[in-house]
Amino acid sequence: MRFVDVRNLLGKAFCDYLLTGEERFRETYLSAEVPEDFEPYKVERVNFYETFIRDYCEFIPADGVEKVVFLGKTLNGLGYYFEAHEVVEKYWLNYREEYRKFLQALIQVAIANMHLEGGNLKGYTHMRELALKNLEPYKGTLFGVDVERLKEELKTAEGFLPIP
Repeated sequence: MRFVDVRNLLGKAFCDYLLTGEERFRETYLSAEVPEDFEPYKVERVNFYETFIRDYCEFIPADGVEKVVFLGKTLNGLGYYFEAHEVVEKYWLNYREEYRKFLQALIQVAIANMHLEGGNLKGYTHMRELALKNLEPYKGTLFGVDVERLKEELKTAEGFLPIP
């Protein structure tokens, strides 16, 4: 099992729990067996997940776009970029309403941060450009996100991207 497999196993189960509130997903990341080398990573993630659930339990299940955006924005702001992208993406896959491109842009912001975290500047730049393009038709504040400020961040930031 590689690091990416461990990250995906834990993160996807956590995000499934955020979206559904179903205990079987929580049990998946709590009881996941990982190679010894990745045990410290698992402990850190599980501790964070459990604290996050406690602090944001009123948003679980994230059964609407407002809750999903809030959770994605919060996770991104805390530096949990994989989980930020995953929770919004899982919701976005079945979302067919007018803010689909907006949600896709939020996913791309989190992915840009993942690329930066991994030192992939080309991927970071590409995701920023895609996010900016997807935000083009939107203005004002959507679901608690200052769209104009986010567009400016995408144009000028030289580090990790916040979702204002």
